[in-house]
Amino acid sequence: MPLTRQDALRLLHFCLGPDDSGSVDLADDGAALVTVAPAEAPAGGAGVRTFEAATFDAALRQAVDAGMLKGACVEKQIAFLSKDGARSRDGGREGRATPEPTPTRPPPRDLFPRLVTAMAALLHEVQVERGMSAICAASSGRHFRRELARQRERANAKRDRLTAVRRELADPMGATLARRFEKVDAQLRAVGKARAALDAGEISAQEIVVTYSAANLELLGIGDGALVAFAPGPQHASALASVVLLYATEKTGIERAHLGAAFAARSFSDEDRQTLAALLSARRSYLHIFAATAPRAAEELLARALGSTVESDLARAEELILAGRQDETDLDARGWFNLTSRKIELLDEVGLATLGLVAAS
Repeated sequence: MPLTRQDALRLLHFCLGPDDSGSVDLADDGAALVTVAPAEAPAGGAGVRTFEAATFDAALRQAVDAGMLKGACVEKQIAFLSKDGARSRDGGREGRATPEPTPTRPPPRDLFPRLVTAMAALLHEVQVERGMSAICAASSGRHFRRELARQRERANAKRDRLTAVRRELADPMGATLARRFEKVDAQLRAVGKARAALDAGEISAQEIVVTYSAANLELLGIGDGALVAFAPGPQHASALASVVLLYATEKTGIERAHLGAAFAARSFSDEDRQTLAALLSARRSYLHIFAATAPRAAEELLARALGSTVESDLARAEELILAGRQDETDLDARGWFNLTSRKIELLDEVGLATLGLVAAS
């Protein structure tokens, strides 16, 4: 079912930036209208824009294509609102669009956990490599230079495994997921160039974080695509929770790399603190969605992780950094890396358990 007007408005407000605004409406001819008004118009941009389509879903996706909304946020919210197979009715768009035909033979139920498990394993290793590489660059090779060779081998092995799963699922995967894999391949080639540049001392920590994070964003896109293609109704809520948790973990991974480089350089800026505040806010948002969609068992696992000493130690360090008192943390680059890594490992354990619940549903 296409989005109702009420659901489209809720989705739009959720995906807008904190200072942006927008609205949804129906044209006289019944077309769906979505208006986005960014707080700051991009250079050379048109500022306020209205997108018109047969459904609100399509209009929102036009806004994504125009760069006005984040695609991952829009797709996750559409999937979330669709998880029960129906939406509330408000006299809006129901019944207008022709629904996509339902396959006569649905894909096997294990496709989503198989694909996302393989993707998450590679994501984890690339996250670790990003943190080590950023700290290595910021410390002029004092930290992690010897460990990087082995870490790259681990990442390459997980990439080979994901490639094998990709080949196994080639028939049911479809064109959309295949294109997502092509984007991953392109970004991982950029990671290869960053590795060479780091070995030659020709890349900054910030450039490393940007390059590796771009690759991880495309890897997460595979989870988004698998959610749409391979997560039937009974699995959908748990599947959505597992993907959302991967996004939350990625925010912590960026935090590990970005602030690890600051510790290595022994230099923290206002920009570093602003970046940390933004990452913490985004992580909280993803964990909120996880709590709203995850099975009770997975939600309880996350609650235990967030009640651990690792969580409290990291939260205290984050508070001190935000206050400009990072020297009081008694952490160096390696200590920060190890502390954030333990937090990520806890989230990964919850993620694996959630994927297990998807497979069992």
